[in-house]
Amino acid sequence: MAGKPAETLPQEEVVAWRRRALEQQLPAAGFPAGSDKPSLVYLWVTMFLAAAIVLGFALNHQRGVPPAVVDSQRDNVSKVASSTRLSLQHSVEELDQLVSTRAPGTPDPELLKQVVGDGATWTSATIMESATRRPLATLGPGLPFEQLPPTLPANLFPVTTTDGPALVRSTALDESRTLLAMQPLNIDELRLNPKARQGVFVLTPDGKSTLMQGVSAVDEVHLPVVFRGLAQSKSSEGHPIRVTEWTDRQLVVSSAPVGNTGVSLATLIVADETGGTSTNRGLLLGLTLLAMAVPSFLLMRMALVRPVRSLLKQAKASASGDVLTKRHPLRVAEAHRIARALALTSGDPDPSSPSASRRRRWRWRWRPTVTQGLALATVVALLWPAAALATTLRGPEASIPDQLVKDEESRAEAASTLMGKALNNGLQTVIRLSQAAETTDPAQMTPLLEQEMADKQRFRSLYLMDSNGSVISSAGREPLRKEPLRGEAGIDLDDKTARVPVVYAFRVGANGVAAVGETNIDYLLGMLREVDGQARIVDEDLRTVFDSEGFRAFEELEGSARGAAAEALRGGTVGRAETPEGGAALIAASGLNKPNTVAPLKWSLVVEQDLAGLRLPQSDGRRWTLLVAGAATGVVLLTQVWQYYVFTRPLRRLATEADRISNGSVEVPIPPQRHDDIGALAMCLEICRQVRHTGSARFGGVTRMRGTADSPTAVLPEVLPRADAERGAAPSPVYRADTHPGGQEERD
Repeated sequence: MAGKPAETLPQEEVVAWRRRALEQQLPAAGFPAGSDKPSLVYLWVTMFLAAAIVLGFALNHQRGVPPAVVDSQRDNVSKVASSTRLSLQHSVEELDQLVSTRAPGTPDPELLKQVVGDGATWTSATIMESATRRPLATLGPGLPFEQLPPTLPANLFPVTTTDGPALVRSTALDESRTLLAMQPLNIDELRLNPKARQGVFVLTPDGKSTLMQGVSAVDEVHLPVVFRGLAQSKSSEGHPIRVTEWTDRQLVVSSAPVGNTGVSLATLIVADETGGTSTNRGLLLGLTLLAMAVPSFLLMRMALVRPVRSLLKQAKASASGDVLTKRHPLRVAEAHRIARALALTSGDPDPSSPSASRRRRWRWRWRPTVTQGLALATVVALLWPAAALATTLRGPEASIPDQLVKDEESRAEAASTLMGKALNNGLQTVIRLSQAAETTDPAQMTPLLEQEMADKQRFRSLYLMDSNGSVISSAGREPLRKEPLRGEAGIDLDDKTARVPVVYAFRVGANGVAAVGETNIDYLLGMLREVDGQARIVDEDLRTVFDSEGFRAFEELEGSARGAAAEALRGGTVGRAETPEGGAALIAASGLNKPNTVAPLKWSLVVEQDLAGLRLPQSDGRRWTLLVAGAATGVVLLTQVWQYYVFTRPLRRLATEADRISNGSVEVPIPPQRHDDIGALAMCLEICRQVRHTGSARFGGVTRMRGTADSPTAVLPEVLPRADAERGAAPSPVYRADTHPGGQEERD
C-alpha cells in the first residue's frame, strides 16, 4: 500500500498500517537524545563514585609510615643538598677569581699560600704537571693521586681521605701545569630528632657511606643494602623500608644529589607506623551515597521520563486514529496539558460526554510541573554531598606527628641558611668589585659589571658611585635605592620605596667609591618558593618583606605565624604543632643569622604548612571525601542542566502550543522541534491538529517532512482544475512546507 490505505479495509488494519508508517517517520531517540538518558547517566556515574570512595578508603587502610613523613624527609635532604651546593659554588667562584687575577710570575708556593689561606675553605692544594701528574708544589695534607680520574672533570669531583669525603677542584694554570685544590665536604648542622635515631650520611660514587651527623639507625654492615642505588641517583628520592624484626616501626631513607659533584646526601630515621583510613567509613559513605541517589533517580523518572513515555504512547495512538477508551491520568502539569489537547483533537469531540465532564473536573486540579519535580530530585541528590561536606569539615583535624614538627624546624633553618648564603654571596661579589675599583679607573668598570650581571642572576642592578652619590658606572636596570649607605660594607634593606623592598649589598672602598648591588627580588622569591608550604621573611617589626605566595610589601604579619616569628627573632628555631587557640597547625620559624654578615638585617623566616595538603591517613580520608562530594555535586548539576535545557524547556513550549489547541485554535501549525522524544510528541500533536482541521486523511500514514522549529510551515489553498473552478467548488486547504533544508518541497 503506497498511498493511503484502502477504504474497504477494517478499522483495526487501517490503524495498524498508520501506526507502522508513523513509526518509520518519527525520530529515533538514541543516546543522548532519549528522555531517560540523563537519569541513567546520573545513576551509573553515582554508582561509580560510590565504588570509588569505597575503593579509595580500602586502598589506604593498611598500617605504615605516613607518606607525609617520607615527603618531609625527602624535602629536607634536598634543601640541605642545595645549601651545600651553594656553598661549594661560592668557594669555587672565589678560587677561580683568585687564579684568574693572580699576578704574572707568581711563584707556585706563593700561589698555594693564597689558595689555602687560613685553611677554612681549601685545606690543601697541589700544583702538578698536566702530562705526567708529577707534583711540583704541595701545601697541606697530600692529595690521594690514586683516586684521580683519568680525565680531570671541569667541575668538583669527590675523593675519600682518612678524614672522610672531600672534593677536589682542578684548574689549568697554563698548558703544562694544573692546580688541584681540596676541601673536606661539610654540611650544615641539622636539627636531628634523637628519638627517631636520625642520621645524615654522605654517599660517594664508589658506594661508600660516611656518617656526618647523628647516629646510624642500623648496623654498618646493613648500610650498603639500605643505600643501594642512591649514590648514582640524579634526583631526590625517599621511601620506607620494612625491617623484619620490627613490628610497628620502619626505616625511612631519603637522598638528594649535591649538584654535579657526584656526591649525594642521605638521611635515615626510624619512623612509627600509624593506622590507615577506615574501610568501614568508606563503605558507609558509599552506601549512603547510593541511598540518596536511588530516590533522586526515581524522582527524575516520575517527573520527566514516565510522563513523556506515557504521553508519547497516547500521542502515537491518537495520531494513528486509534481512539482510546481509557486514558491514564498524567500527574505532571505539562504532560496533562498536552494529553488534554490530544484528547480534544482526536478522541472525544462531544463536550457533553462523561469523559469530557471528567476532563473539565481534572482541568483545575493542581499538578506539579516538570521543573518542580526535577528541583525536588536535585534537593534529594544534593543531601549527601552537603552532609558529607559538613561532617568532614566539622570533624577533628589530623594529629601532627612529632617527626613532622622536627622536619619543619629543619626546613625553616635550612631555608634561612640558604637565604643567608645567597645574600652573603652577593656581598662577596660586591666586595670583589669594590676592590677592583680601587686599583682601576671606576669609570672603565662597566664591562666587568655587565659580566657579573650576566654570570649571576642574583642582581637586578650593579653600579659604582662616588662619595656624593653620583653613579660612575652601572649595569642592569635603573637603581631603586634611595637611602644613604650606612657603614662601610654590609647588606641592608631600603624600605622607603614603599612599592617593593630593596635589598642591596654595598662596600665603600678606600678611594671613596662605593660598589652597590641591588638583589633581584625574583631571585630571592624563587628560593622561597622552593620551600614546601608558605614561606615568609619578616623584619624585626614583624612586617612582611617577602612571601612565597604573593604579598604586599611591609604588611603586618598576622595569624598563628606571628608568635613563632617573634620568638625566632630572639634567636634560634621554633616549631609549633598547634595554634594559640588549640587548633592543629604546622609552623616553624628560624632567625636569619647565618653567616654573620646577614645577622644585622634582623630577619626571621617563617614556614607554615597547609594541613589539607599533608599526606596523612586522616587527611587522605578527608580529601577523598571532599573530592567525591564535589564530583557528586557536579554530576547532579550537570544532569539537571541537561534535562532542563534539552527536555524540560521544549516540553513547556509544546505544552503552550497544546493550550492554544485546547482553546479551539487549530489553524497555526506546530513545527517539529527536535529529533527526540519531545520532537516525536510535537509531530504527533501536529498530526492530530491537522486531522482536527482537515480530516482523517492527515493521519499517521501520510508522508511528512522532518525539520526543526526554524523550518516554517504555511497553509496554502489548493489550486483546482479549471472545470472545478468554473463550477465554483470551494477550495480545500493544502498544507505545504517551505523549502526543506535539503532543498526539496513536499505536498500531499
